[in-house]
Amino acid sequence: MDEFVNERKFMTDRKLNQLFQAARRETAPEPPADFADALVRALRREPPSPPPGEPSLFDELNALFPRLALAALLVMALGVAANLALGTSELTDWDDSLPPVSTQWFLLPDGD
Repeated sequence: MDEFVNERKFMTDRKLNQLFQAARRETAPEPPADFADALVRALRREPPSPPPGEPSLFDELNALFPRLALAALLVMALGVAANLALGTSELTDWDDSLPPVSTQWFLLPDGD
């Protein structure tokens, strides 16, 4: 078994050496004529990296956004739960005992 592994390693090494020698004999490919201009254009398109130091307010808000979104969902869920809880209880008749805040006297034909 060891002989097979050694022979295979020898063949692999020999093939790799042949490939490297063939690659050394080849000429390097020429870059396109406008390679430098294309490189500069690509570098200018990248946004500048922020300087290391204290994060800005926007960076802190971006970091806090998942927590703020979760808190907003929690507040909405509590509101829906409170609405459902109060909607099924006896507290729904409160508005029947209150006097009307405004009357629609201008819609009545006699003005009464």
